Amino acid sequence: MLIKYVFQNFRSFNSKTQFNMEAGTQRTLDENLIRENRLRILPSAVIYGANASGKSNIIMSLAIMREIVLQGSLEAVSPDLNNLELYPFAHNSEQKPMLFEVEFTNGGFHFLYSFEVLTKLFDKEKRQIVSERLWINRNKSLIQIFGRDRQRVAIKRDKKVLSLIQYDEKLLAEFENKINKNLDPAELFLPRAFKTVVSSDIADKVIDFFKNKLIVVSDFTLKRTNLTFSVADMPDKDFLAWNKTLEGFVKNADFGPQRIMFKSQKSEDEHSADMQLVSIYKSGNRDVMVPAELMESRGTLKLLDFAIPFDTLFMKGGTFVLDEFDAAIHPELVKGIIALFNDQSVNKKGAQLIFTTHNPIYLSNKIFRRDQIKFVEKDRDTFESTIYSLADFGSTDVRNDQNYLLNYFKGKYGTLPYIDFSKLFDKEAKEEK
Repeated sequence: MLIKYVFQNFRSFNSKTQFNMEAGTQRTLDENLIRENRLRILPSAVIYGANASGKSNIIMSLAIMREIVLQGSLEAVSPDLNNLELYPFAHNSEQKPMLFEVEFTNGGFHFLYSFEVLTKLFDKEKRQIVSERLWINRNKSLIQIFGRDRQRVAIKRDKKVLSLIQYDEKLLAEFENKINKNLDPAELFLPRAFKTVVSSDIADKVIDFFKNKLIVVSDFTLKRTNLTFSVADMPDKDFLAWNKTLEGFVKNADFGPQRIMFKSQKSEDEHSADMQLVSIYKSGNRDVMVPAELMESRGTLKLLDFAIPFDTLFMKGGTFVLDEFDAAIHPELVKGIIALFNDQSVNKKGAQLIFTTHNPIYLSNKIFRRDQIKFVEKDRDTFESTIYSLADFGSTDVRNDQNYLLNYFKGKYGTLPYIDFSKLFDKEAKEEK
């Protein structure tokens, strides 16, 4: 479960910026909150902002952090890391590292993990990890497990840390010396040497959060939805697979009388089978099967694409972060999905939904608390983006009886662009004359 995300020097965000999922002091819609170990956590959040304000940069930075952790190295061959040198704030004259820091819970542990990456424009040889830190929160007290700078890793020696990593102090000192002799400036310590030599149990819990509990979709474009079945699960012949959640989305969204299922296909891997999404229509007395992408609308396919990880998310918990999730999907359907995350009788595993949008329909105190509504705005002079929530405003403009939607269009919350294209056409007309 995501508690807080902090980043700095990434795209339009120059200063240290915090995206907080910990609930504020207000008691409105208090029953919607996720409660774990005395924490009060928001189950969902919506992000508003003008075009080019920096909304997508929040999602992108989180995706980059996730990819670096999973790859374990800045030199890994990965589409997400190919352009790493272009991500620092472009209008900064000094060379500063990018900071990525996330606070979260997973597997009964409360972690705070951070690292800083230094790059040089157009020079992939200069990528470096300049700091890395791991803390574990025990009984509201942060215990630092290790700290790292450019040259050296230092693993803490106090009794609490030795008990957590189950190490003898003398043996730990020997391993630390060996690690520092071979410390690679382009590799993260946690998923590599720490996992291999110090504590695979702690490292696995951190990595599992990024791999299985944090789903970041910065480009929610349509793709062929495929599932893979292992040989042990496969029948002898081709088959159709039915998914309860998928069927529920189809029926509740009233897409039509058709059934939508998965059909097995031959795979290049002889030990598995690919599953293609298909639509089944009635034609007289027979069923006609057609690839879903040929028959269903873009919004339908996008919603069904979302339904696949949705099932797992509510069964095991996790954080789903999407850029422009509601594009091509009717807002009433999105409101229905938001309601599931906000309903703790359904959302028993602490699943979270975070998404960006331009649609102001969600600006309602019936849907979101004030601290769930986030805004991103870019300064016209410095080109820097900042994040704030509706809860940061004075009480006059955000009382529960206030119309958030109307106030938004009045510009009381900022983030609204003012663009006058008429001057552009007047200029072109003059040039033609």
